[in-house]
Amino acid sequence: MAARQPRFNQKVLVDTTPLPESIPKVDEIGSSSAPLLSASYFIGARCKAFNDDFMVCKTEAHGTGEIDCLREGRKVTRCAASV
Repeated sequence: MAARQPRFNQKVLVDTTPLPESIPKVDEIGSSSAPLLSASYFIGARCKAFNDDFMVCKTEAHGTGEIDCLREGRKVTRCAASV
């Protein structure tokens, strides 16, 4: 057995800065990876157009897509939550 004791980080970092009004509000899915993986076929089929827009935005953003494409990402999350 290993002599090292495991260390866990119990701190949660939350950014309280509000998003701009141009980014649509959406609740997080709140699910673990197992249900999302089992529903991925249906989510992919229903949300293909939104996901394609997000991926095009990320490709065109050249490394800053996580910030520049928040609007498209929120649309993908909203569509996945509706499945």
